[in-house]
Amino acid sequence: MGLTSNLWKSSSLLSTESDEIHYSEQDDQDFASDIYVLAESTTDELLNSWKVFTALKDESYQGRRLENAAWRLHAMQKLGKSPSKEAESRITGREANSGSTESLVKVTGEEHPPIMQATWSAEQLLGACLKHKLSNETMEDVLQILHSRKFDSADVPRTSSELRALPHGQYRPVCAIFTHSLERNGANNFCLYIARVLKQSQPLTIFSPKAGPMKEDFEKLGLQVSIVDTTSPTFLSDLAISLKELKVGMLLANTIMRCDIILMAADLQLPSVWVIHESWPQDQLDHYAKEVFMCKDIDSKVIRQAFKAAGTIIFPSDMQRHLYDGMFQPDAGRTIYNGIPLQQLDHFKQSRNRREVRAALGYTDEDFLVLHLGTVCSRKGQMFSATACSRLIKEDGCANLKQLIVGARYIRDHEIRYIDQIFQVAAAHGVSCRRWEELAEEERGQPQITVMDIQAAVLQFYMAADVVLVPSLNEVLPLVICEAMAFERPVVCSRIDAIPEAVTDGVEGYLVPPGSPDAIRAAVLKLYRDPALCQRMGAAGRARVLKQFSYSRMGEHYRELLDTVTTQPAMPATLKAPSLGEMLKGRTVLVDMDNTIVDWDAEFIRRYASGRDLQEVEKIVRNRAKFEIEENFPESARAEVLETVASPGFYESLQPLPGAVEALQALVAEGVDVKLVTAPHPTCPGTCAMEKYTSVERMFGASFQERLIITRDKTQVQGDILIDDKPHISGSKPRPWKHVIFSQSYNQDVQGKERLSSWTSWREVLPRAF
Repeated sequence: MGLTSNLWKSSSLLSTESDEIHYSEQDDQDFASDIYVLAESTTDELLNSWKVFTALKDESYQGRRLENAAWRLHAMQKLGKSPSKEAESRITGREANSGSTESLVKVTGEEHPPIMQATWSAEQLLGACLKHKLSNETMEDVLQILHSRKFDSADVPRTSSELRALPHGQYRPVCAIFTHSLERNGANNFCLYIARVLKQSQPLTIFSPKAGPMKEDFEKLGLQVSIVDTTSPTFLSDLAISLKELKVGMLLANTIMRCDIILMAADLQLPSVWVIHESWPQDQLDHYAKEVFMCKDIDSKVIRQAFKAAGTIIFPSDMQRHLYDGMFQPDAGRTIYNGIPLQQLDHFKQSRNRREVRAALGYTDEDFLVLHLGTVCSRKGQMFSATACSRLIKEDGCANLKQLIVGARYIRDHEIRYIDQIFQVAAAHGVSCRRWEELAEEERGQPQITVMDIQAAVLQFYMAADVVLVPSLNEVLPLVICEAMAFERPVVCSRIDAIPEAVTDGVEGYLVPPGSPDAIRAAVLKLYRDPALCQRMGAAGRARVLKQFSYSRMGEHYRELLDTVTTQPAMPATLKAPSLGEMLKGRTVLVDMDNTIVDWDAEFIRRYASGRDLQEVEKIVRNRAKFEIEENFPESARAEVLETVASPGFYESLQPLPGAVEALQALVAEGVDVKLVTAPHPTCPGTCAMEKYTSVERMFGASFQERLIITRDKTQVQGDILIDDKPHISGSKPRPWKHVIFSQSYNQDVQGKERLSSWTSWREVLPRAF
């Protein structure tokens, strides 16, 4: 209790040195003040105070007086009297019924404010203020509200999220959301979702460089949409005038392509939030900006300047945030998973009949519908899914399998060419493929592959589908995955970027290597043959969405963010990030060989598949779950598997993985001490070691042989980092290096370690590891 823990343990009150102490007038004044504090206490607090004095057995004159006073005040309260008035009258000399509320006056005549008791409420409030380092100004505002006669705790929400959801235009500035277009796509849908969540509590306005079909969507929310010409030489000055006219106080820029807005916000000293959906490797910024997305006005230099100037940067996944490490100040980056509007999706599910939805698209109960939803382009991998589905239909006997590809557009030349290639793939396999828009009503659902243009409303496709494919080559964490799982559909996705943060292989669906039609085919075939598996994975996906991708939770994060975001100060010159060379020079990097530098699997497949089904062998090896190759085959085949591994010339014939030789040579050029640390295979340790020396000379030259270390215990080798495909490495000593996983199918379950998916990304991964 506040009284016992703060007031009554004072040494001046509980001193027991002597009963012969002579008390001065000041002592009496202090005692009177103590009584005044006691008089303000509740009945329970007085009783507890009396118990404390008794327990302490304080025999001093002052202690006895306080014990007696506490008991007397308690008795007065029990009789219905006001001990506060009685105490004040005795201390001040005024009548108890005078109604005076003047401050307590000392004998000297000076003002003496009463000593406040440390009540539970006051202690808790002070603790919160100290914990969050609130200024006096903030504390005064809070106290003024709490002591107002209008304040009623029953009117106050019990959670911060509920409180933040209340509208307050007086203190919340207008937030301008900048989109990169108003076309229908995932990035712009994100802006629409955010606007729906925030519009009741946050003043919003929308800016876009060009009009599009989503303009009407924002206007239906009651939001003003302004089209600004980013190609105009006076674009920024004109925009600054518009922002002032609309009383904009903060900016939210959506996608990396709005880096110009972030730089403008820095110039205008406006708080900004930059939402990055893309995963562009740092050494390929120009390629993606100029060649993939054909942005005329931005390049790697502008993008890097914007990252340095940004006050707050939001990433939809941890993986993507790490991709840009070193480009922004560490405290500027945050991860907020994109949520999906479950209420809207659930309403659609509950108000529609699945059989009728499928029938409207032309599909029957007997059809097994495989959906691939997303802008049709090489990045999304529709050609791989079309190849897989064509083979399932023609080679695996899935006669009732139908594929629906939704998202074709005929704007960019490379996308038009890619659509043509999908039709060519289907024709090559003897599979019928048609454009939805060219089909008569009675023809719908008849083609084995149907390609449909981009659609505004897509929920019907999830409801109609049996399986949803996301076999992208470059992706962060597409909403399609979460939306499909919300509809309880199993998903087959590429094991890239942040997708493993949303899907666990074998739980909500399957993760497959990017660009592998065979892997897609194998995963879909399992689902095709096992309806119960589809149901289990669908249910697991729904549970994960509820836990991780809540729409309301995302809204809470963004409300808090916009309420707390501040202007980013200029980065001091002393915080200049070190160059890659400065970071790497003098480091020791240990690198495994098999399935890290060289493609061990490819040589095994080539030799073992002789006289066997090549595709079956490749499927087993490339998608295996266990590190040791023989453990992935039946017991009866293991001896022959090991014979293949020990066959003459096996290790000498291994070919380097793409980019491996160039990456290691570049590391050496940066001043890194590279060591090739590899273990001999136990079936042929001698010949394996000899052939590895020959292999290193062939790939790197004779001088690199000095860097080769052959050992069964890699913990004996000192280094900063070990790049190795083996999931778990142990030895006779604690690991003296940090393990960086080189991605293979059998190490995908390893968590908490940096991961090198290919040698093309070493410049991003290794600095993070260091």
